[in-house]
Amino acid sequence: MRMYKIFALMYADFLLVRNSKWKIVEYLYFPITTVLIYGLFSVFVSGYAAEAGLMIFIVNILWSFALLAQSHVNTSMNEDSWSGSLKQIMTSGVTDIEYITARIISSVVLSLPVLVLLVGISVALFSTNLFITQWQAFTYITVSTLVASIGLSVFIAGAMIALGREYGFLAWTALQAFILLSAPFYPVSLFPESIRPLVNVMPYTNAFESTRGLISGADVAAGMNTAMIVALAYLAVSLVFYKYIFSEAKKRVWLTRLS
Repeated sequence: MRMYKIFALMYADFLLVRNSKWKIVEYLYFPITTVLIYGLFSVFVSGYAAEAGLMIFIVNILWSFALLAQSHVNTSMNEDSWSGSLKQIMTSGVTDIEYITARIISSVVLSLPVLVLLVGISVALFSTNLFITQWQAFTYITVSTLVASIGLSVFIAGAMIALGREYGFLAWTALQAFILLSAPFYPVSLFPESIRPLVNVMPYTNAFESTRGLISGADVAAGMNTAMIVALAYLAVSLVFYKYIFSEAKKRVWLTRLS
């Protein structure tokens, strides 16, 4: 990989974020207001079901982080497609791996500070000290969530290339289905037995379950390790899928449908 190509794409990403006011709304307004809404909710229900309120609050922070990490990669592709710059990028000699790597690094650089901000708000305004007392476990869960989100974004990138620009909506809709099947606020046992094997291999199931376990005081070491293994598996499989789709796109001229 040529790092100067990657840095050039990242620079273009950061310029777009800086110059687009709606990006600031997407990356700051929605995550911050979500934290405030569920933070106030956790305070309200503390007299009824404090543990449940805290679970919903913290899982929503992870959810917002996962959405930002995944969606940036795929919305960047959409913007390249809609602006017509994707064809120029590819004809400049940028490889498929260089292209997706630049998007991934940009996503990490943008999403991690937002997560730190959200955690800071939760600690300062709502006294969510679990982030401090269990910081090692939450760091591990955060990393597995980030890896899973990146893996999912790479898979969606491949799907968008294969299906064409009219499926650009996958950039902001696909995650919702994965979150639903990852059992964010409830145990896997609530799902019908027929789909529980699928739920168990969703990208965030074990991360969410480990988060709920930390709050309830359960031993979550095995769940956290499984979360990381599943996340790495998603990333590995997604990269293979993306690489295959990109090679097929060159043969079948699919990329023209994105520009």
